[in-house]
Amino acid sequence: MNKIFTMFAVSAAVLALVGAGVAEAREGRVKARGQNGAVAAGAGPHGGAFARGGGCVPNSAGGAECASGGAVRGPEGGRAARASRTTINADGSATRTGGLAAEGANGAVTSSGTTTRNADGTYTGSRNTNATRADGSTYAGSSSYDPATGVTRSTTCTDASGAVVACPR
Repeated sequence: MNKIFTMFAVSAAVLALVGAGVAEAREGRVKARGQNGAVAAGAGPHGGAFARGGGCVPNSAGGAECASGGAVRGPEGGRAARASRTTINADGSATRTGGLAAEGANGAVTSSGTTTRNADGTYTGSRNTNATRADGSTYAGSSSYDPATGVTRSTTCTDASGAVVACPR
């Protein structure tokens, strides 16, 4: 889990450095906007903090590369982070990949997925999600969509002892 948070936090920091331009500062917060994106960060009086950023740049293929990310820490110790990357091609096709991770007193969750828009306007996509409650019970789910096969979904849940149980709806 720490590796995922580190990856997302590094992504947010890189976005902050890349997007720096005109900056505005207020007590506990800073915002900056540059030619290709924007970033913001702040901290509260009770230990909470956030950082987020995003932007786009043209790519050599006549499209664009876009990225965004963010991280937050709550005053009670919970934390979450997300990041995404989108590639837009000159023919109108695009691919977006994104993920998130969060953890707190009640458990943890990670989720990642990819969506592709083809040049003909059709879409495909998939997502994988894993969650663990504080008591050790788990949820693992995956879903995908393809115009040829439709939606496919798979879930597995376990109780605190590790026994496979029916997933709640």
